[in-house]
Amino acid sequence: MAQKILEKDNHFNRKVYLLIFAIVFVLYGNCIKNSYGLDDNLVTITTPEKPNNPRIEKGIRGIPKLFTTHYVESASQSFEYRPLVLVTFAIEYQFFGSNPHISHFISVLLYAITCMLLFTLLSRFLKNYNLIFPLFIVFLFTIHPIHTEVVDNIKCRDELLSFLFGIASLYFFIKNTEVKKAKYVFLGILLLLMALLCKQTARLFIILIPLTIYFFTPIKSKKIVIISVFILLAPLSYAIIKLIFMHGIPQVREFVFFENPLYYEHGFFKRIPFALYTLGYYIKLLVFPYPLSCYYGYNIIPMPRWSSPLFILSLVFYLVIGIYALIKLPKKSILSYGILIYLLGVFPFSNLVQPVVGIVGERFVYFASLGFCTAAAYLIFKLCKVDIKVKDSTISFKAVAIFVLLVYSSLIIARNANWKDELTLFRNDASNFKNSCNLHYMIGNRLYPKIFSTPNGAKRDSTINETVRHFKSAAQLMLEGAEKYPEDFTNLNNLGAIYINIFNDGNAAWPFFKKAFALNPKDPITEYNFAFCYEKRNLSDSAIMYYEKMITDNTNYIQVYTQLHGLYLNKGFFEKAIICDKMGIRQYSNNAQLYANLGNALLLNKDTLNGMLQFEKVLEIDPDNNELRAKVVAFYKASGDTKKTEKLSKF
Repeated sequence: MAQKILEKDNHFNRKVYLLIFAIVFVLYGNCIKNSYGLDDNLVTITTPEKPNNPRIEKGIRGIPKLFTTHYVESASQSFEYRPLVLVTFAIEYQFFGSNPHISHFISVLLYAITCMLLFTLLSRFLKNYNLIFPLFIVFLFTIHPIHTEVVDNIKCRDELLSFLFGIASLYFFIKNTEVKKAKYVFLGILLLLMALLCKQTARLFIILIPLTIYFFTPIKSKKIVIISVFILLAPLSYAIIKLIFMHGIPQVREFVFFENPLYYEHGFFKRIPFALYTLGYYIKLLVFPYPLSCYYGYNIIPMPRWSSPLFILSLVFYLVIGIYALIKLPKKSILSYGILIYLLGVFPFSNLVQPVVGIVGERFVYFASLGFCTAAAYLIFKLCKVDIKVKDSTISFKAVAIFVLLVYSSLIIARNANWKDELTLFRNDASNFKNSCNLHYMIGNRLYPKIFSTPNGAKRDSTINETVRHFKSAAQLMLEGAEKYPEDFTNLNNLGAIYINIFNDGNAAWPFFKKAFALNPKDPITEYNFAFCYEKRNLSDSAIMYYEKMITDNTNYIQVYTQLHGLYLNKGFFEKAIICDKMGIRQYSNNAQLYANLGNALLLNKDTLNGMLQFEKVLEIDPDNNELRAKVVAFYKASGDTKKTEKLSKF
């Protein structure tokens, strides 16, 4: 009899797994055809021809190095330690190369596995309840539109893996309470360590695991404390690994006011209304997940006062649910459990303890949404008068479930289309959040290079107009920031760059570059902008002086060498240009432009043969430069060097 019941349960579970798998791929299937999105280039995009992420393009053989680098590494910043995620990108690249569709497929697959494992976990510790109850929690979690960022944004694989390994760890710790075996504890610790190596958000499981054991097992408090000690072995191991591999490697992270004004707003009491406003906004997103945005930040989330209505409402709401959760804690109420998971997951991202980049982020409440879905499922059962311990449902409950499925599904499918590529995403979100400084700025930055690659005509004119329009909107909001937060030198640099590059107004840009340089004269970008502004204001001697200083200081900003090269040529200082180019090549030995500059300077200095040798090096780096190849071949042909003529003509 017991065997038949077990077989029946297994058969039902298999059908549920297939249903969850199907729902995930139906809802997110249209995102697989998408291209790369927001910040994917920081951790994923690379090609054999033009690797902008050399760590990933080494594939499997580069895995050891990934444990000694930060998750994000760019020319100016390096931060976070998530080596296991980078390992997955390296392995993926080894077998599939640079393919966004494979990456999106993996994201959808990871999400489907997560939802299936979540059902396994919930049905296990909610086994005394109506099976529809854990199924409905997973149903709400699976179809919630706030998860679109985590699934659609390839770089959010860190969130997917961290949460997946975290709940897998919880599964084995729960299993250990049922079957006392050391291997389950070991697997729990190992999986939690893997979650931490994907993202530090997994630290929340250090609390969630013993909390879940307390709520849903008969284990006594003393044993829960012992289990908690074992759980702590995971973060301890993480700390040791990071210390071994990252010791002495500094983390560099710059913050701009439009990412979060709290980086420049001093005083803890200013954070309190801001934090409660943030928490209120998260509830709004979880209950009414429309419209969504890939980036919120300034000026979407304002700096509220203590008298702000949303602050007051949020304060009352969180006090009520917090007090309720604590009162019901001894009774092990399901609603209390859901609230506590939600609070555990959302408070680290409330901007109270420390500012959060972007102020609000949909990915930040991925963990917290599990608590929200648990509490929401419980309340819907109560409102629809469904007994969570009886295998039955009502017409009203079915109507609510169908309504939620239809609404949320349509929102997910539409949102997936918005994530088609960066420009599509930014344009859509900027149309819904017109006061977002960073969205306008990002659109302008993506459109600006397209101007130079678009032929003259209506399309180019349209691109120019759209670029200018978004940069104007960004500049207006940045001006507000420059007045409120004058110590934000990055914003001053960005603002000056808009005036000098987009509006071609060096005089308007000068005050911003001057202030930025005074704040941070050692920053290479700031120093370059300061010198470049002299150049744009036709003060070439001053520009040369500052460029030369940067080169003497062995700057790692390549543009300095090309700009100084041009100024030297304009003044007829060919020998100085040659010295400048050679110094640049010593810094950047694989840069074709620097070799081309050196070749041109040598030609102007009447050293034609050595100039041609530099052009040959350009062709070694950039063999597709057919225009230059034709000139070099013509030179050697005219000079009678048949050997080189034949060699260079073969490409």
